[in-house]
Amino acid sequence: MSPETTHSFRVRYNECDQVGIVFNANFLIYADVAANEFWREHLGGYSTLKDLGLDVVLAEANIRFRRPLHFDEDFEVRVGVGTITSRSMEMEFGFTRDGEAVADITIAYVCIDTSSQEPRPIPEGIRSVLEGQGSESAI
Repeated sequence: MSPETTHSFRVRYNECDQVGIVFNANFLIYADVAANEFWREHLGGYSTLKDLGLDVVLAEANIRFRRPLHFDEDFEVRVGVGTITSRSMEMEFGFTRDGEAVADITIAYVCIDTSSQEPRPIPEGIRSVLEGQGSESAI
């Protein structure tokens, strides 16, 4: 079973537009924060990649909005792993408020070498954790 992380948020005033709902671009910021929590929980932190001279960069993001979020509302973001290829991976983000779906995001990331900025294979130890077959100690 693929690993998952759930992170809780509260909408801040500055994240809302003039009609009082969360501005759409902020959903990608929430996803980024939740992804960092996923890395921390399952791989010891994002620095695990950096220490290997690697990074994952956003290649594509798809957002489906279902309901608005408003100032001071609490919500959760569940993060899971989707498709993994040799050099890329998808992370899936499910946004909920009181158990009700708010939005879904799928983000495709490409693994790169931090020096050359060229695509690199996802290391086997990290891949095994992402596929739910290994642990952080295997990295």
